Amino acid sequence: MSHKFTLRESLLLLLCAIVGLGLFYYEIVYKGFERSLEQYNVENLESEVMIYQQQLAKKKQMETYLEEHKNDTYGEIALYNNLANEIAELGRILNGVDNLSISWADPTLTGTTVRRNANISFTTVGYSNVTTLLRRINSSTYRLLISDLSVSTNRDEVLSDNSEIKVNLKVTFFERIDETTNLDGLTILGE
Repeated sequence: MSHKFTLRESLLLLLCAIVGLGLFYYEIVYKGFERSLEQYNVENLESEVMIYQQQLAKKKQMETYLEEHKNDTYGEIALYNNLANEIAELGRILNGVDNLSISWADPTLTGTTVRRNANISFTTVGYSNVTTLLRRINSSTYRLLISDLSVSTNRDEVLSDNSEIKVNLKVTFFERIDETTNLDGLTILGE
């Protein structure tokens, strides 16, 4: 089996070897190098650093705010069955808004703390008006917690001082039972 290659066959084998080496180089060396280079893409690192810096700045801002306001009090915790006063307070704050709806859940008792939830929805004009109303609710005479807040417009527009804005929120008023004996209407959740 000794075959002597012709010049044409030798050139064809050489050409196949060069193409094979070229494909090997491209697939293994060049593409591997490109993948390694993508790992060290500085643009992605710079954007990640900016995001972390912004998060750190927000965290420091929140910590500063909490430190400055750690001794602030936010409303009194009234005795149980303060519903009439809570309704009057919300009515005073939300006077003048459109489509006001307040639905109250049954109050619940855990330990000595009563929680009274109210789902509130209303419509008003102007984003700054919404923030003012939310601040007033938050600084109410009676202790409360705002949750499940959603703010939206009727159309696909940006929230501005000219847009009609619909607001939905849940407010939990806190009351205490330490000095009262009348617990009618309470749902007791346990100790």
